[in-house]
Amino acid sequence: MEFDVRVLPELSSMILQWASTIILYFILKHFLYKPVTKFMNDRSEKIQNDIDGAKALKGEAIQLKSDYEERISSAKAEGQEIIEKSRKRGEEIKESIVAEARTEADGILKKARTEIEREKEKALEEIKLQAGEMAVLIAEKVIEKNIDANMQGDLINKFVNEVGTEKWQN
Repeated sequence: MEFDVRVLPELSSMILQWASTIILYFILKHFLYKPVTKFMNDRSEKIQNDIDGAKALKGEAIQLKSDYEERISSAKAEGQEIIEKSRKRGEEIKESIVAEARTEADGILKKARTEIEREKEKALEEIKLQAGEMAVLIAEKVIEKNIDANMQGDLINKFVNEVGTEKWQN
């Protein structure tokens, strides 16, 4: 077997090889390269749109977060204000109840003092009457029926009047 070694290829085979490579290039370019390039560009656009959408959503989320934090702090401030108002209102109610109780206690004390004074006057009147009766009994014993009824009545009235005055109390 003999082999023929050539340094340069045959021209016909080279032309045929070049032609088939060019035809294969155009076929692959038309059926493979263009769709793959289109697919890759579409995919790249979709990814970029997703990134842009994610950035927009992130911006919205940050805005919503700051809005919610503001609302929360506002609600906390409102809650503190409501608590403070309720505490002040409670203090006012407490003070009004205490003032009302003091007024009522003062009224009760005043009534009690008035009642005591009235009872004291009543007791003094009764003491005067009893003292007058005792004076009459004593006078009867001393005088032993020497004074008439008119004189006896005058003495009793004078004695009763003196019992209620400063003379009797001193």
